[in-house]
Amino acid sequence: GLVLPTLCPLDAVAAAAEPGNPVKLIRNEASGTYDFDTPVMSGSIRAEGAYHGVSRLVDKRTGRQVIDPRYSALNLFRLFSVNLGMGTPRHMKRTIRATETAVEINWPASEEHQGEITARYEVREPDTIDLRLTLRSKGSYEGYELLLPNYFERELIPHVYLKRRAAVKNEPYIDLAVPSFSEVYRGCGLVFPRDVHSARRPLDGRWSRTEYKMPAAPFLPMRHYAHPFIFMTDPEKKMAVVLMMRRASCSAISARYYTEQLADRPTSYSAVDFLIFGDDLLPGDVRTADVRLVVTPLDAAMSQPLKLHEKFSSEAEVATPQSR
Repeated sequence: GLVLPTLCPLDAVAAAAEPGNPVKLIRNEASGTYDFDTPVMSGSIRAEGAYHGVSRLVDKRTGRQVIDPRYSALNLFRLFSVNLGMGTPRHMKRTIRATETAVEINWPASEEHQGEITARYEVREPDTIDLRLTLRSKGSYEGYELLLPNYFERELIPHVYLKRRAAVKNEPYIDLAVPSFSEVYRGCGLVFPRDVHSARRPLDGRWSRTEYKMPAAPFLPMRHYAHPFIFMTDPEKKMAVVLMMRRASCSAISARYYTEQLADRPTSYSAVDFLIFGDDLLPGDVRTADVRLVVTPLDAAMSQPLKLHEKFSSEAEVATPQSR
């Protein structure tokens, strides 16, 4: 007779590693969160308060809780245009709609931000959290960007693929880099733009605006990103949290530089951001952006993040209107 191979539990997890069925979100009235649990991760999504987004995320392989418990990941923070700050969804009125497998937050247009934003969070088996952002503009904005920060516990180390200035024979055109401390940019945020146009954005005055009690911070453009994703590893390089987008909607990636010397760290946490859209907008314009978070084990070559992003990039984007 036919003998079928038996899968050990980890093999079963690997066999189901592709983003698959939606995971049920269980409302936790005590914590005010929507909790989820899969074979490889567990966590919580928060819809209320300043630190909405993924407020807890445990990698079951290592037992590590990767999110700084004071904050969250996939959190909508700053809203920018050229030399303009427009407040933050953290403090704007919102409506929340939850289904068995999704949480959707809607921020209506307001006096300070002439646009409606919807953020829809879904968890998929066994290792994936998807966020779909939809912006419906009701104003005219040049170089519109939404800042999406992700706050991790301080031991996690950021890694990003960066382009070199020009291809040189027999040398790689792309480097995998850890944004590391230098006295040259102490206290500054590092921005890895998509192209020369988005490289100008951090310097156009938007990061100097303090309306709505927003913090002003020097964010400096660095080398261009090679791929629109960044990943955080544990110190042992056994696991990673991969954050990915598609190039068309990812204006830039930013990171707090890393150093083992805590006195030289810019913050008490480890954080990376996406700057989303970067487009010129007119009333009636609609934009969407997909952001994916994946928890993955790492091999010695740290090959999984790039493969996960290539798979994400190959998936069909849902068509959405891009103009009036």
